[in-house]
Amino acid sequence: MTKVEQTDIFSMFDIEDEAVIKLEAAKAAAVKKREEQIEKLRKSNEEKKEAKASTPAAPKKDPFKVLVDTIVRYAGMDLPVTNYFSIEELENGLPTKKKKKDDDGEESAFEPISENALRKKLEDDFPELVANFTQLVYIEKKNIIVPVLSAKKKGMVDCKETSASAEVSSCSKKKKIPFHILADFIVVAKDFSSKFGTEVHADIYLDRDKGTFILDFPKQVVNAVLCSIDDDNAWLYVEKYGDRNLMKIMEIHSHHVMPAIPSPVDDANERSPILYAIVGRLDKFFPDLIVRTFNKETQKHFNINPSNVFENPVFDDYATYLSDISNVEVE
Repeated sequence: MTKVEQTDIFSMFDIEDEAVIKLEAAKAAAVKKREEQIEKLRKSNEEKKEAKASTPAAPKKDPFKVLVDTIVRYAGMDLPVTNYFSIEELENGLPTKKKKKDDDGEESAFEPISENALRKKLEDDFPELVANFTQLVYIEKKNIIVPVLSAKKKGMVDCKETSASAEVSSCSKKKKIPFHILADFIVVAKDFSSKFGTEVHADIYLDRDKGTFILDFPKQVVNAVLCSIDDDNAWLYVEKYGDRNLMKIMEIHSHHVMPAIPSPVDDANERSPILYAIVGRLDKFFPDLIVRTFNKETQKHFNINPSNVFENPVFDDYATYLSDISNVEVE
């Protein structure tokens, strides 16, 4: 049987159809582009795998527990847990809900002392260790518990003018944060703002043994309106600083080129009686700055004069090169 091949008028006369040529060229280009996309995706996946493999392993987390001889290390003190719980409670646990023993009576169910149960006790002595913003990290090899104030999300999301009081705090003037700490943060914040168009967050700690301040940038994800702090930062903090005698003094974050006005997100996540600062309008030569704290009794924020918190950036004495000011007359 003779095989019949399908043909058309152009092939009969050996005439090339321009439309067909263009169609075939488009198909070839599409195939090539698809192959390039597949290769690009393959390389991207390989790079992600390599990056993941080279990323340091997450810090080992010891399961939380409280033993009779456990020590709470905070604010330069070693506090035995027996200050907060009896030996019986530490050995047997805390009574919870009642469960029926038989038809004639009931007996108590006991559970091990939880992280939040200990935190509540500590909050009586250290008001800043509030719920939802405090993590207790247990270090098994030392049998100590280190309370860590954990920052939450900060950002300029749905920002509106707030009615925070302009009251000036009675913040202690005995120890102020050196101005270079604030300047260092502004340098980093300006860099993130100009290069990436994002905010950034940092924590300021006081080393109570050395009397010096530390500016620390925790692990975080940032964008133009939000800083999201990593959930593992309490463990990362302990891995980085161990049980050093550090106290968190301030949480500070930038608002990119937007005003230094606290947003609802800021209000919801700045609920501890420590210092909070916002640096805004980083496009200006001198950015905006607001400092405030949170009053647990009134459940309100109030503003603090930055000069009560940071050292003055202007020298009190006249600069040395202004040796002759006799021509200045004060009326």
